[in-house]
Amino acid sequence: MAHTKSFESVLKELKINPSVGLTSVKRQENSRIFGKNILSKQKKKSLACKIFSALKEPMMIILVISFIVAFGTGLGKFLKIGEMDFAESFGVLAAILLSVSITLIMEGSSEKAFSELNKIYDKITVKVIRDGGLQVINQSEVVVGDIIYLDSGDKIVADGRLIETNGLSVNESALTGESSSVLKNASVVLTKDIPLAERINCVFSGTFVSSGSGKMVVTAVGDKTEIGDIADALKEKEQIKSPLEQKLAKLGKIISIIGGICAGLVFIVSIIKQIVLGTVSFASVQELFISCIILLVAAVPEGLPTIVAVSLALNMIKLAKENALIKKMIATETTGAVSVICSDKTGTLTMNKMSVVSVCSGGMCSVKSDDLSDVLLQNFICNNGANVVKQGKQVSFMGSGTECALLDFVLGNKKVKNISRYRGEFDVLSRVPFDSDKKFMETKISVNKATRTLIKGAPEKVLPLCNLTEVQQNKIISEMQAYQHQAKRVLAFAHNDGNGFIFDAYVVLMDKIRKDVYSAVEQCKSAGIKIKMLTGDNSITAYSVAKELGIAKLESEVITASEIENVDDTTLKKILTKVTVIARSTPSIKSRVVGLLKEMGEVVAVTGDGINDAPAIRKADVGIAMGKSGSEISKEASDIVLLDDSFSTIVKAISFGRNVYKNLQRFILFQLSVNLSALFFITICAFLGVQSPFNTLQLLWINVIMDGPPALTLGLEKSDLALMSAKPVQREKSIVSKNMLLRIIFNGIFVGGVILLEYLTDFLGAGSENLSSCVFTLFIMFQLFNAFNCRELGTKSIFNSLGKNKIMLFTFLFVFALQIIIVQFGHGLFGISPMSLDLWVKTVFTALSIVIVSEIIKLLYRIIKRKKIFVKTVNKKVIGA
Repeated sequence: MAHTKSFESVLKELKINPSVGLTSVKRQENSRIFGKNILSKQKKKSLACKIFSALKEPMMIILVISFIVAFGTGLGKFLKIGEMDFAESFGVLAAILLSVSITLIMEGSSEKAFSELNKIYDKITVKVIRDGGLQVINQSEVVVGDIIYLDSGDKIVADGRLIETNGLSVNESALTGESSSVLKNASVVLTKDIPLAERINCVFSGTFVSSGSGKMVVTAVGDKTEIGDIADALKEKEQIKSPLEQKLAKLGKIISIIGGICAGLVFIVSIIKQIVLGTVSFASVQELFISCIILLVAAVPEGLPTIVAVSLALNMIKLAKENALIKKMIATETTGAVSVICSDKTGTLTMNKMSVVSVCSGGMCSVKSDDLSDVLLQNFICNNGANVVKQGKQVSFMGSGTECALLDFVLGNKKVKNISRYRGEFDVLSRVPFDSDKKFMETKISVNKATRTLIKGAPEKVLPLCNLTEVQQNKIISEMQAYQHQAKRVLAFAHNDGNGFIFDAYVVLMDKIRKDVYSAVEQCKSAGIKIKMLTGDNSITAYSVAKELGIAKLESEVITASEIENVDDTTLKKILTKVTVIARSTPSIKSRVVGLLKEMGEVVAVTGDGINDAPAIRKADVGIAMGKSGSEISKEASDIVLLDDSFSTIVKAISFGRNVYKNLQRFILFQLSVNLSALFFITICAFLGVQSPFNTLQLLWINVIMDGPPALTLGLEKSDLALMSAKPVQREKSIVSKNMLLRIIFNGIFVGGVILLEYLTDFLGAGSENLSSCVFTLFIMFQLFNAFNCRELGTKSIFNSLGKNKIMLFTFLFVFALQIIIVQFGHGLFGISPMSLDLWVKTVFTALSIVIVSEIIKLLYRIIKRKKIFVKTVNKKVIGA
């Protein structure tokens, strides 16, 4: 609470003489009592923890259990009769290893890239008074009680109470979200409840000195600073599963229950049958139990974790090329489910850089620096405390945002080839820096051996000093107010050559909106994504930016953090449905809003660059930080880092994420159709007491088709433009839609039924010699054709986009060729016999029926839908008439 005390009181409490500083004894004592100036880092996960974390996923747990049971039964069989049957268990193990490996490799590479990108808590040196002399020390050596010198461009490395200020302005946007630099004043004493952004007698770690100079006494270091409090809160993240993980967990439970019920029914019916026939024995019950376990394992889509990992990994690589570094692999898909983006303003939607947008004089405004008069050029350049920094051919400026903007504006002016050289043409006779009382800066320069006084500052202070009539003043004030109502900053410029001040112009400045944000916001709207601005800035500035971007239409959509701070959660949820902008947001308010939006069923992304954004970034379903301008803590807290700081990259990530989700649905549609057909076939065979026609090697090959290349190619479907015109998928909505469920049931029963019919009746005329080959091939071909069916989730015909996924076409031909080789040349190994050309044709065309039947059903649906739309249109016209 240093802001509530005078600096003399703070120095007295700490027992510090500002002219002497800390002694070596006192320094060691304070370091022991108050701690070191280092932020505690989170302990990194060990490899074992990462593997365990990957295995905790719902589908992975099912696979691990399936592996243990399948391996156990195979081992038991081997020990009893010496027959090796580990194909199923090793297939499941391969799926587990592949999925875990992809996750570890991809997230590990991102972690490495992130550590290279983000050097947390850089080594910075500061000037302090110690033992009565000036010393330069590393920021990590700073302790409570140190007296630190502050100059323009310095990074503030600890929290402290100011003891001296000379036009000191500090950029606190990273901590508070306030876009304008804060003018500090060491002499004031503030009340206890004053917000952080308004504590003008204190400075905080992680912020920068924009202009001026001063001294501070350190009051908090490391974890005890404001930035330390935020960093500490980030360590306590609750482990909440992503929407996709929740949906896959639910799907896994349903599949396990259905598989368990089928296996249980088969076991009970078969036991009853054995008892009735009097064939029951320990050996027969054991054999039956093993068969039921195989049935249960067959119900599990062991390829699902692999396809999830592969899809996420591939899109992770694609997004990295689009300047989005994914730190957590699951975030690739979660981004696609985002329904609300809570965005910071400064540095995210805007550039966090003041720019001159207009120079107005005599009723005329210009945006060209070449139009500046000589006296205005002198005022822009000489009456300016910003420093020129040259790195090679690149020129930048160090100072307040406003003064840097003025120098940036004159770059390229025909009269100014070099700013430093131009300044050297005029002797500066005196300078009075800007302060909070007079609100203008004054510089006296020598022009042609005469003294010229230049002033710039607040219009209400500068205009009364000028030779203007009341009418002229009112006209200028009226013009400027129009800009001020748009949250733009206005500075007045005047000069005096000895006969009183002459008004020269007023300059309009603003923190410009990033160029790509306009189109990105429109794309989000068309994709059904709501944008809420949570900013530390004032409500006028926030509304102006929100209105320009189309985020807010009315002022009633803007609210301040203080208005909702003491509102209960139920009421705040109602307010959040109407509000799009929350001004003067604090880290706690941002975090609370994100939590409530998630409770309301929204999938929330938070974008930001400041320290104050970090808690909300961490709490969000998807936390997105700016890579270039973002603070170290915000990047550490995020799931995605935008390497180009472009808001439009978020839109690309959403599009990629939505495509990942659609591809997973395609795979699930295929996988569950295959599983259901196998489950249906094996269950009916068991009920009828008929032995399954598939041997171990055939089952292994069927598993390759179910979980291998044909299935994986469904995860490579390219993004459809229509994806970004659809509404986001709701958090609670199942990954298996109603339409998908109907197709799974139909495809599963149709395929299983046709194969069962062939096995029992031999309607294709294969004969007893070729029946096993025919049933085996028919099952394989059905799944290959069904993979094409599953490319289209809706009611569109698959023939509209047949050639788009060329990998799938090649995979189909490759697997089909392998099936021919297996049947015609490897038949001995697989326990089958070669098939005639006639039987091949009949088998392939029978399998093709799954495509034909599905296309007929979709065609009928489209006809009925068009008919309904036509009837509705006619009825509307009749009613209108």
